[in-house]
Amino acid sequence: MDRQHQQQEQQISKQKLDPQDNNLQILTRKSLKAQVFIAKIFLKKFGNVELHALGEASKNGVRVADTLQKQGIATITKINSFTLENDERKKVKLIVTLALTPEGKKRVDQELN
Repeated sequence: MDRQHQQQEQQISKQKLDPQDNNLQILTRKSLKAQVFIAKIFLKKFGNVELHALGEASKNGVRVADTLQKQGIATITKINSFTLENDERKKVKLIVTLALTPEGKKRVDQELN
């Protein structure tokens, strides 16, 4: 890979995340730290975030919500779980709603600027 192509890739990876709604899909293949950081971006923009996790990612959704609450950045306002069925398989879908706290707003503004 030539140097110019590497620089282009770095610029693309450094683009600012600009979510269009407050629904954040939690994944098993992303680190907890990365997902907590992304959730902070959503909280800064919307004041609340819905963490959507399916199947195995549910435990990550709980961990992200718990981390943000323990840090005092957000409070858990609602937890919903559903069982989805398709092709004779069942999966649990978890939705955790978080609201930004006043102290969390200050900290997120400082951290993300």
